[in-house]
Amino acid sequence: MPTIGAAPVFVARDTELAELVRVTMNPPSVAVVEGEPGVGRSRLLEELAARPGIASRVVWSARCGSFARPGRLAPLVDALLGRSDVAAAHAAGFSPVTGVLRRLIPEWSSWLPPFPANADAETVRQQEFRALREILTGCGAAVLLLDDVHAADDDTWEFLRGLAASPATALSVVVSSAACGPRRFPPIREIDAHLSLAAFTPAQVRTLLDASFGRCAPEFAAAAHRRTSGIAVDLTALVRSLGDTAEALSVERLASATVPPIVRSRVAGLTAAIGEPARDVVCAAAVLGSPAGETDLGAVAALPSREISGAVTEAVETGLLRDLGCGRYVSGSPLSAEAVYALLPGPQRCAMHGRAAARLAAVAEPVASLIARHARLAGELAAWTQWTGVAVDNAIEDGRTEEASRLLEAALRDADLPRSARESFAVRLARELPRGIAHAGTVRLLREILREWPLSKAARGEIRVHLGQVLINQVGKVEAGRLEIELGAADLGRRQALLARGLVTLALPHIGTVPVEENLRWLDQAEQVSKGEHDAGLLAAIAANRLSARMQVADPEAWQDIADLPLAPESAEVCRQVARTYINLADAVAWNGHYPVARAYLATARRLIRDDHQPYLDALADGTELRLDLAVGEWSSVAEKARAMLTRVDGDSSLAAEPLLVLGWYEYGQHRPAAALRSFDAAFALSAGSVPVQASAYAGRVAVHQAGKDLQAARRLAEYGLETVRRKNNWVWAAELMPFAVRTMLGLGQLVEGRELLAEYRQGIDGKDAPIANAAALLCRGMLTQARGETLAAGELLLGAAQAYRALPLPFFAAYADELAAGCFAETGERERAVGSFTTAETAYAKLGAAVDALRCRRSLRRCDPEMPRRGRRGYGEALSPRELEVARLAARNLTNREIGERLFLSPRTVEIHIGRALRKLRLPSRTVLTEELIRDATGDGSKTA
Repeated sequence: MPTIGAAPVFVARDTELAELVRVTMNPPSVAVVEGEPGVGRSRLLEELAARPGIASRVVWSARCGSFARPGRLAPLVDALLGRSDVAAAHAAGFSPVTGVLRRLIPEWSSWLPPFPANADAETVRQQEFRALREILTGCGAAVLLLDDVHAADDDTWEFLRGLAASPATALSVVVSSAACGPRRFPPIREIDAHLSLAAFTPAQVRTLLDASFGRCAPEFAAAAHRRTSGIAVDLTALVRSLGDTAEALSVERLASATVPPIVRSRVAGLTAAIGEPARDVVCAAAVLGSPAGETDLGAVAALPSREISGAVTEAVETGLLRDLGCGRYVSGSPLSAEAVYALLPGPQRCAMHGRAAARLAAVAEPVASLIARHARLAGELAAWTQWTGVAVDNAIEDGRTEEASRLLEAALRDADLPRSARESFAVRLARELPRGIAHAGTVRLLREILREWPLSKAARGEIRVHLGQVLINQVGKVEAGRLEIELGAADLGRRQALLARGLVTLALPHIGTVPVEENLRWLDQAEQVSKGEHDAGLLAAIAANRLSARMQVADPEAWQDIADLPLAPESAEVCRQVARTYINLADAVAWNGHYPVARAYLATARRLIRDDHQPYLDALADGTELRLDLAVGEWSSVAEKARAMLTRVDGDSSLAAEPLLVLGWYEYGQHRPAAALRSFDAAFALSAGSVPVQASAYAGRVAVHQAGKDLQAARRLAEYGLETVRRKNNWVWAAELMPFAVRTMLGLGQLVEGRELLAEYRQGIDGKDAPIANAAALLCRGMLTQARGETLAAGELLLGAAQAYRALPLPFFAAYADELAAGCFAETGERERAVGSFTTAETAYAKLGAAVDALRCRRSLRRCDPEMPRRGRRGYGEALSPRELEVARLAARNLTNREIGERLFLSPRTVEIHIGRALRKLRLPSRTVLTEELIRDATGDGSKTA
């Protein structure tokens, strides 16, 4: 590590250091620095001693507490011995009283005066104080630095109090001390500065790491602070143990890092130096792992009540225990707690955990998950199983589905889980999994349980059905999920309600590659199986999927049945099903192009579940909302929201498909083809369970290849996407794909095939309530009409498509249609209409932030209207300067900043500044889209500048 360690950077203490320098440079003075062990008191004194104005003086420095039983005046003796050369050089000026130091400092006997004769012990003691004062002040301007004075002997304390009460000319005294306890340096009126050092804040930890490595990820700095509580010595040791490069600073590596040896040694030394009661209290805090009061610590440590208060006080003084106020205490830091815990012998550790479980179980409102944890670590398996069940019940009741799943999964992975609890825990995990966000590891665990554990038929059947739901809804493995549901049906016997729930999962048209009609047959089966059932939640689920299915196929008569949905469902399960219905409806109408209605449905769904934590439903709603943001043109924040959602869901889950899809379209609009293609590919890979997402991903991939002039690849992908929709028999979902597919066909001269495709598409959307599908059909008609040579008629159709898209609103596609219409009008001499459409398109592109598209429209406008005023003014301003133009041209040829600088005799930094200004003036997002063609357009003929 370049700076943390042997020569660590010094940050976050500048104010305190400046104050110490100010006081020390104005003797006589006394300053006290207080703080918990490890917060950096010693380092602050080292920095003070190294300051030029201080280092030019005589600096007497020492650390107290080098021995368990300090000798008389030992710190002062160490300080003097450290500068023996200075003292010897001034020996001639010392008075005879300094001879009393011969016994304390025999190393100086050769030049000290004789020891005073016939002096009693008290006289010698007083003379020692006088002699020490004389030498400290008799060698010129001096500074006395004593670290950890709380560990000093009584005589050293008395001497320091004397110095504070009667300051010595030309001597500044700076001491550091623990912040609390009976050995805290007493508040004295004559002290000139009293500084208190706290542990580093999260912001200061990040500042330290940034200074050491150039840049540190905020999440790493936050994690490092949590584990060390900002204690400087522990933080430094922990970060050093990870490696010596910025790349080594990952949250994952930090989480898995063991306690560094230097921290283990420090903690072992501190625990060995305190009394046994205090040591037991420190161990109890490490075992509890959370804030606790004196009585709790005493109970876990098994201490008599009379010893608890003193033991806690001693532990706090050492820094192994931290006082949180209000009678609550916690280990000095999580890292030091780990070190203490590792020092505990196994039997003592188990006993403490057992006492902790008993203590926590006896309170008025026991926290079941904590009790279960302590019972497990105590080896009390029956109590662990019981309290885990209680904790799961509480989590489910409070709507904390993910916590319930986590507790159950942890128990099921434990080889010591009693056989009697295995089946019930496995079934409960399977029940909760569809409600939360399923992770790949949990799915693997359930499959392993089904494969290897002895289970009853009823339990096996229920687990299979719930696993099938997750595989379909969240993993995107529709066939595997269907198989699990079918296998589960064979085991369920008369449990028809559960079977119906499994069949309902298969019933939504967007699921799987089978035709819509097959999905609806599964829905019919679910209704048949559920006849005679009185489960309100099940009946609501079937009704929800029936209505959602009709909306997914854009049935115009589905709207009237939405009004029948209950606005205030009585039961929590029915409320959840109604919320799911509104989310599914929002998703369906968004694909159909009813964007404001989709927003309203999402708002209704969020209202229904606002008091009920439903991670899976929340993720579904978030994905639809992202698509809506993208569609209506809220591009400024959509990428950030999409990336945030990707951090909340499992990377292999189908829930990640929609944020990836949104990122793909955003990156496509920003002319980042490689990034867009990666996002589209990733979205496609995760969207096997959702045909509309697949169709949109196909559309994006076709668009990227089309823009890159690879029409053959675009044609192949278009055909794959069209075949997916054709097989599903719901052409509404091809609304995004159709314009790019037709454009690709026309680029390859396949006019007849394009007309046939459009005819098939129009037949597929006939009678459907899908405005986006109708707009797409109009756009495709316009492109095909233009290809037939009917340019003016094509312009009218394209203009109509633009208006249809704007009505949704879908501004990017509207701008695209306007741009095509303008081209038609320009070709037929309709100059005024061409200028109007180009201007409308440019404005829309610019508002979206699609800079390259806006610039392309400006270029077309200039060709259409040569007298149109250029953006910016002559001279330097919004026009390129000669130097900016020169640099931009070289950057457009893909030269690096260094290569450009070598050609133009500029520094790379100056080149970077010129490129930044050029991009801003050209309204381009990055140099990757900078081309010589764009530069020529921006400057008129390629040679003019400001």
